[in-house]
Amino acid sequence: MATINASRCLFALLIPALCGISPAQLLQKNSKIFIAPMQGELDGFIAAEIVKKKIPLVVVSDETQADYVLSGASLKADDRWYNTVFGGKDKNEGNVRLLDVKTKQMVWAGEAGDRSLVWGGFKRGGERKVADRIVEQMKKQLFKK
Repeated sequence: MATINASRCLFALLIPALCGISPAQLLQKNSKIFIAPMQGELDGFIAAEIVKKKIPLVVVSDETQADYVLSGASLKADDRWYNTVFGGKDKNEGNVRLLDVKTKQMVWAGEAGDRSLVWGGFKRGGERKVADRIVEQMKKQLFKK
């Protein structure tokens, strides 16, 4: 069942590429976006990052007014000493999906963690860092100039 869903998602992402349409053409500037509640209050951090990075989207608080819905999850890993010392894995991870309300198709998906490659587990991270990286991906992939 998971393989079928993964295949559908991959197919939905490949159709625009095969037709010569870039993701930037799929999302209009000033589109209305509703950010669904997420674990760890990641939704609040994502909304703040959208405003901070001046992404050309209008964040609405009513899902019925939205053109797109951003939903996702946030995961917090264990806080073991060896993950910090040896730069093991991210302490916080998040993934999101952007769905078109009219067609119910996934338009974009992104994921990020909070680990710094240079400083490992010693650099400050958290949900804010995850949101920052997700919104940066969104900006680069959906609003190319």
